[in-house]
Amino acid sequence: MKYLFATLFAALSFVANFTQAAEWPTKTIKLTVGYGAGGTTDTVSRVLSTELEKSLGEKVTVINKPGGGGSVAAALSKAQRPDGYSIFTLTTGAAVLSPHMQNLPYDPLNDFSFISQIAQWNLGIVAPKDAPYSSIQELVEYVKQHPGEVSYAIAGAGTPQHLAMERLAQQESLKWKAIPFKGGAASVTALLGGHVDLMAGATEWLPQVRSGEFKLLSIITDKRMAEFPNVPTLIDAGYEISAPSILGIAGPKGIPDEVVERLASAIKVATETEGFMAIIEKLAMQVNYLDSKSFEENVTETFHEQGEIIQLSGLGK
Repeated sequence: MKYLFATLFAALSFVANFTQAAEWPTKTIKLTVGYGAGGTTDTVSRVLSTELEKSLGEKVTVINKPGGGGSVAAALSKAQRPDGYSIFTLTTGAAVLSPHMQNLPYDPLNDFSFISQIAQWNLGIVAPKDAPYSSIQELVEYVKQHPGEVSYAIAGAGTPQHLAMERLAQQESLKWKAIPFKGGAASVTALLGGHVDLMAGATEWLPQVRSGEFKLLSIITDKRMAEFPNVPTLIDAGYEISAPSILGIAGPKGIPDEVVERLASAIKVATETEGFMAIIEKLAMQVNYLDSKSFEENVTETFHEQGEIIQLSGLGK
């Protein structure tokens, strides 16, 4: 009799879960962003949420939980109910870098439901227009001559740009200071205010580079920017360094497959809208949609690749 009731309960639970998944969504979806308001991750997420509302028929609310290069948002997401109503931005630092460098309350490969990748950044190193260096090579030479004097802003410790800068310092025997801020917008403000000498990060610096307030010394990611074809990547400049770049949407482990598929399909539609493509172009990013399976494969592969690099660089935990 107990077995019969257990079997019946399991069957009823399955039917209830299936029905809920089929009707999803029926209430507000919360999208937690692991960076501060005004930065690229936040800006892209807010445009995405607007486009998702159109296709899902429910409100998508953005909540900012900055800190730890996105790891604070990831840790909070792990504890949420896996019903699809609590999702978050999974970014490079939180997914494939920070877990190798510090003890975190989550396992990026096993604690999340991967929904889809949406875009990737162009990352660069910028300096004020009056800085005594105008190229990455000149910067390297300047830091060698002024050890410990140069500081650079980053959007959180353990981010791709942070790791790339420290790898450059290690390769070239440089001594400089990394100053973490809660987001790229705060990093720009710090550089404008003269509180740091450089900024390494995503394209929050783009308006100032376009206006001439900042100068772009190098691209940290693997391809030159179309808008600045004469600015070399670190690899082009002779430094064998390239930062990974991931911006995707994930949720706590156990979200029903039907809900993941519904979300991934809606996100794909959103990334193809004029509004989304316009903000990606404005921020000098790249649309890079991957479905759930491909997104998980990309994170897993990059996680293992970066883990080896981090350990070889002596930056591992």
